[in-house]
Amino acid sequence: MILRDKITTITSGGTDNRGNPLPSVESGPYPAQVDPIRSDESVRYGSTPVVLYYRLIIGPTHGAKLTTKSQVKWRGRTLAVQGDVEPWMVNGRLHHYEATLKAG
Repeated sequence: MILRDKITTITSGGTDNRGNPLPSVESGPYPAQVDPIRSDESVRYGSTPVVLYYRLIIGPTHGAKLTTKSQVKWRGRTLAVQGDVEPWMVNGRLHHYEATLKAG
């Protein structure tokens, strides 16, 4: 697996027991592979005109930290994790994680 890109992950802090917001945690850079998947264009008034989707491949150590509320910084853009972060197994062992990222 050749991971040529560098990403930084942003994990949402959430809230404490009293409902106060906790700070987000930024960590990295981590080696990863980010590839474009598709784009959607909207013609509706008031919506984002173009939405881009990317596939993230990240190693098993750093991929376990990502959740559906995480964000990824890549090449100066902040991308949101869409859906679950899926583990990929090869010969019964964890090889890497994959996730879909959304910009826009």
